[in-house]
Amino acid sequence: MSANPLDVIAKMPMRFRQYVIIGLCCLINVTEGYDMMSAAYTAPLFTAEWGVPRTALGILFSMGSLGLAIGAFGAAPIAERIGRRGVTFLALAGITLSHAASAVANSMEMLTFLKFLMGIGLGMLVVSLNVLVSEYANDDRRNLMLSILHTGFSIGMTLSGAITGLLLEPYGWRSVFVVGAGINVTLLVILVLFMWESPTYLLTAQPKNALPRMNRIMTGLGHQPLDRLPPPPERARKQQNRAVALLSGDVRRLSILMWTASFIYAVVGYFLLNWKPTVLVEAGLTPTEASYAGVLQGVAGSLGHLVFGIFAKRVGEERLTAIFFIVMGGVLVVFGGIQASVPVMIGLACTLTFFTVGSYTGVFLTTIAHYPPHLRTFGVGFVVGFGRAGAVLGPFIGGLLLDADIGRVAAFAFFAVMCVVPAVAMLVLGRKADATPAPASV
Repeated sequence: MSANPLDVIAKMPMRFRQYVIIGLCCLINVTEGYDMMSAAYTAPLFTAEWGVPRTALGILFSMGSLGLAIGAFGAAPIAERIGRRGVTFLALAGITLSHAASAVANSMEMLTFLKFLMGIGLGMLVVSLNVLVSEYANDDRRNLMLSILHTGFSIGMTLSGAITGLLLEPYGWRSVFVVGAGINVTLLVILVLFMWESPTYLLTAQPKNALPRMNRIMTGLGHQPLDRLPPPPERARKQQNRAVALLSGDVRRLSILMWTASFIYAVVGYFLLNWKPTVLVEAGLTPTEASYAGVLQGVAGSLGHLVFGIFAKRVGEERLTAIFFIVMGGVLVVFGGIQASVPVMIGLACTLTFFTVGSYTGVFLTTIAHYPPHLRTFGVGFVVGFGRAGAVLGPFIGGLLLDADIGRVAAFAFFAVMCVVPAVAMLVLGRKADATPAPASV
């Protein structure tokens, strides 16, 4: 077989086994939403049981965010050694153990440490799942498959609230972690049975038994087996396992633009995640009604993921991401400044969620579209890592501004102006992409 196997997978129609692998990634991402929210939904009960202050709870959540950043940055070098499948298994196993240990935790300190470990696993999964889906989807359906993957996380967060509501009163807060561990054990078994290794990893790293493993993928997808592996790309051999490659001459500009966009997105996005309910309560909703409004926003967010994935290839990932950021900034100004009826405010919140999560998907799709395959895991990992740094700062900056004398309107306008930065970064990247040939497959 003379054709590049990555080109064969990218250009040929998708087969059933590709959908199975992508579906498994999406299922893991659904449970990831459950894992992310398990401590948040059980917090009122375990803090009351142990008599700990809210400051301790803030530390717990911050340690989770710190773990996410470490996991995202660390996923790429680990993946270069054990593969994307190996990273996914390692991360999911760590999350499973953290859930099981959380069910028997007897102190806030222990639970905080376990939340940190769980965060590391979640950060690693964000990277590995996005890369695996991008490599097993063909060119025509890659954006849609990645959008569906992102939708799974939103669905998981919603399901976690429903499952927790059923478990808390009859079984207590520890049952939420027991169920989480059980779900993840099941997924680990399914992963071992049905998940294949990344074809890009097998071709670039060429670990032991790479040829038979690659041929298992090719024949399993209905393609001709390889007589031998193509030589690993020179660039990959020289720079493999080195994050400094992301700042090499031909991808330096891409990395800086994507890191900037991801960081600013997270600052604005996590400000909204924490402060939108407060604005809705000020508009006249009760806290319970604001929580129910969150379900509608979850639906709007899922639509944002899907709509972006459907239109990204036609419009261009960079241009559509820029459009979403600009509209997001405009709605931010209106949402923060208007005094309207409750239905109007809920409608604005849903619209804002639609464009916010669509921008999130846009950042990922643009990252995956532009990095060459041998740097893709590092590229996604660093984009996620810079985003987690912004996630820590966003709520903090928002609290400072909203507590100051500048008023809510000015605070929201400040974050709206920030949306211009990633929009410009995407437009700059889009112009460069128009003038530059697409990177080689390997």
